[in-house]
Amino acid sequence: MSILFVEGFTLGMGLLIALGPKDTFVIKNSLGGQHALMLVLTCALSDVLLIALGVLGLGALISASRWTMVVAMVLSIAYLVYYGAMALRAAIAGKQNIELQGLDAGQAVPRSRIFTEALVHSLLTPYAWLDTVLVIGAISSTKAGVGKWWFASGAIVASFLWFVFLTRGARVAAPLFRSRWAWRMLDVIVAASMLALAVKLLGDYPWQSSVATPE
Repeated sequence: MSILFVEGFTLGMGLLIALGPKDTFVIKNSLGGQHALMLVLTCALSDVLLIALGVLGLGALISASRWTMVVAMVLSIAYLVYYGAMALRAAIAGKQNIELQGLDAGQAVPRSRIFTEALVHSLLTPYAWLDTVLVIGAISSTKAGVGKWWFASGAIVASFLWFVFLTRGARVAAPLFRSRWAWRMLDVIVAASMLALAVKLLGDYPWQSSVATPE
């Protein structure tokens, strides 16, 4: 069973170490050092829910339909392009820094606002479902017996560790983002990452003649 846990952890880290919309949201909202624990728990527990749905069969059910997968991919690509375009627009304007964003350590950011936005990024966007339900969950569901839950547990631990790393790393880097140029570079990186993810999805399996199982 420990081997399945390691496999799930490795897959989880491989999928998570990519700057997606939720990750950039966590980074930007961790710069002020506020609500870090809430961010980690909200994002990671949302992954737990989605992975569990995938293990219970939702991922396999969705991926069995080519057209359902195509719709999911189209919506996800549109979301990534929109998110990337907004980041690029912000980078071109170059008018933001940590204080202007209201994220300075001395400024209070409403907990309810951060919690609501974290839930939206975690549960209500099509891209949030791809890595969790349709990849980790669907692959977990192919494992025998309790092995599927060991596999899923590895991916879940990877999720928690990743969000802890993002929140702590953002806090350490916070002094840099008092500069508008540093914030502009972050927006450029976000825009490039969103475009790269969208291009990657264009080459994925729903566009082929048959649906292949993701590796």
